[in-house]
Amino acid sequence: MRDSPGGISSTVLPIFSQSPSQEDHSDDAPSSPVCQLPGARLASSPLSDVDSTIHAGQDTQVLANGNLSQNHDREDSSLQFNDSDHFVAQSSKSMVANAHPPSTRPLRPLPRKVSSKYIPPRHGQHIIYAQPSRQVLDQEGVDRLLTDIGRNASLMHSHTVSVHMEDWARDDDQEDVADVDEIANEFDAPSTNDALPQLSSCKEMANVSAPTIEQQKPPLTVKPPIWAQSRQEVCESFDYFRSYQSGVYSLKDIVKGYLLGGSPASRDIFHCGGRLIISHGGGKAESILDYRVGPARFQQAQDQEATDKSVRALLKSYTDKRPLVLLADEKYALFPFDLGASGCTYVVLGLYWISHAWAEYQPASNGGRVVRWKFAFQWCEGQGNPWWTSSKGDDVDMLPDPMRDYPSAPGQDPSPSNAVADVTCNKCSQKSPVVYSQGWMCLNPSCTSFWSLGGRELEQQQLDYDTTFLRPIAMVFTNLPELRPAKLIETMDSVTTSYAFSKGWHCEKCGRLSSRFKWEHWECSNCRLIHKVPGRLRTAKEFWHQRPPVDYLHSHVGKQSGIIARRPEPLELGDRGGFTHYLTFILPHERGRIHLILGTPLANKRADEIFRQYQEQANEGELLLRRYPLRLQKLRGTFLTNYFSQNSGEPYQYVGGTGNTVPFDKAPSSVCGALALIKERSRLALQKDIPFNEILSAAYMEKQKMSFHSDSEHGLGPVVASLSLGSAAFMHFRARAIPKEPKHSSSNVLTLILRHGDVLIMEGDGVQQHYEHTVIPMNFRIAATARCIGTA
Repeated sequence: MRDSPGGISSTVLPIFSQSPSQEDHSDDAPSSPVCQLPGARLASSPLSDVDSTIHAGQDTQVLANGNLSQNHDREDSSLQFNDSDHFVAQSSKSMVANAHPPSTRPLRPLPRKVSSKYIPPRHGQHIIYAQPSRQVLDQEGVDRLLTDIGRNASLMHSHTVSVHMEDWARDDDQEDVADVDEIANEFDAPSTNDALPQLSSCKEMANVSAPTIEQQKPPLTVKPPIWAQSRQEVCESFDYFRSYQSGVYSLKDIVKGYLLGGSPASRDIFHCGGRLIISHGGGKAESILDYRVGPARFQQAQDQEATDKSVRALLKSYTDKRPLVLLADEKYALFPFDLGASGCTYVVLGLYWISHAWAEYQPASNGGRVVRWKFAFQWCEGQGNPWWTSSKGDDVDMLPDPMRDYPSAPGQDPSPSNAVADVTCNKCSQKSPVVYSQGWMCLNPSCTSFWSLGGRELEQQQLDYDTTFLRPIAMVFTNLPELRPAKLIETMDSVTTSYAFSKGWHCEKCGRLSSRFKWEHWECSNCRLIHKVPGRLRTAKEFWHQRPPVDYLHSHVGKQSGIIARRPEPLELGDRGGFTHYLTFILPHERGRIHLILGTPLANKRADEIFRQYQEQANEGELLLRRYPLRLQKLRGTFLTNYFSQNSGEPYQYVGGTGNTVPFDKAPSSVCGALALIKERSRLALQKDIPFNEILSAAYMEKQKMSFHSDSEHGLGPVVASLSLGSAAFMHFRARAIPKEPKHSSSNVLTLILRHGDVLIMEGDGVQQHYEHTVIPMNFRIAATARCIGTA
């Protein structure tokens, strides 16, 4: 639900202008005006509320449409350098012109091992070392942990383009519809953040130990307002993060969510209780094993570019001052609490905005160095205090104001609106901020003075963040969105099989995100709270209007597939079922045949009744349709199928396991009726009885599907037949990949359109041995597939 765009007022300026009728918005809207409110103070409110109250006592910038300006264009830098590379402060408007061209620098040589060197702290500097839980480190052990040898540089974007906030909160993408074919080989690939952690010398950062040393963290004292135990639960239930593989979730170059995970890179920090988080992002900067295509292959680390997809989206969010959601998983080393001990794998931290973005040199995991982008995420005021900073029973709204308690240098304003000074490089004429206490350096990766201090390129050197750079910037966001997912209550048409009902939900009692794994209702996987929305039964007539976007009626045979399509043959159904036709496709090399018996209005009377029974019995819980875990070893955590199913008769190992099979004498009437209809139609087409002793009932809500697979489990008979009910569906066949043989084509060799009442028969072992198939419904569909198990 979207509100209409709001104008500027004397007290509150809305950020997220939302309109229910506006489907898309241009990213080229003019920049929103900046409103400087004298005597305004930061306000806080609970995570679920928006506190738009303005108090006196502090200057705060409140901007329309979320465009929070940091006065990047202000030429107020007083820093000048008169060494061999002197710098003069200039306007920063010309900076973006050279920010995005890809870098042409060659990769640095990659030594086999990154050396460790102890660098003593400067006088008066205090460094917090990691505290191991099982052993005491001597000085040599501590020295080995201090491997902060990264090179860094930064780049500030001053070109701001205001965009409408509607795009940021839209729900029109498809990435949350998981495709097992695309995820199975990538989801559990080695993390790019699992290298030896590089410890930052920044004060107040959380202690981080090497992976070989078990670090003791306290458990959470409060339950997170939004948490999950699997990536799938997050992607199916939380609109702001739907990426199964990447740590950055963006839509049309607008970042909606950013996942913090793994060990930190150099100078990654969790600062000021998590109100300021500096993290690396964008990928490519680690040498990894790539599992995406064929056998695993080694992928060398590369420089990150401003034009890379994730980096580009993050930079756009930075220049637009657009809020995004930060999440953390249990492997995020800088989070001060043990999420795993608290039963949480993923938690939603809250809304942040990117206050600074820069690139710097970082050591690659296998040696050498690469350009890596860093982003400073600052907590959005107006959503209360971070939930993890309160103890059990505390009111988070009563926590101290961070701007008041944050220590500042003597004689400095504790909360200036733009505390970081920019200096212009005389080589590239671009401004860069003063990031490090050791001095200013040009932070433009394409500049010849990049990553040099006083004319000398930095070697292995410990760097500290400048105190001013770490100071929070006083910005207020109004009309921040509610992060807790809303639950469905009712629908206008009483249809409960649409896409919205296939998504997960957020338990308001315990905060757990759960995938919908039961057909009859939502159920919290943690506290078992149930949420049910009553709906009506669907009829086959609702899907008669469907017109698949293809130029064929029933089938399409791929070129050079070798498949022969015979002419349709008539088939008398008997029992006052009239006549119909069936199509036969002969596979090459006598591999088998595929038959499609077409349903007709007269012949579908039994199918209509079976369709009604399936829905009634599933809604009442008599038919236990469930989403079962997939048996994919590469997936981290539980990963459920993309459809609901229940097996009856003989146990079938493909899904659900043998323990979830219901014997025929306890199966509901819908299952028995489907099996009887399949046996009858198969006997008429094949002129013989097929001893089917197992049937898998599968139900698909809108946008759900079954990925490519083959019914080639050991012990299966040569004939597999299925009944289609409800919406039409595409069934694609393609050749199976055979080990030790040349790479085969992944194109479809045969496509069939399955409609309500159709019966498909796959005859012959060769069908499953040489081909695999997928089913993609156009809408709500139920399928019953019968097999012969133990009769091969």
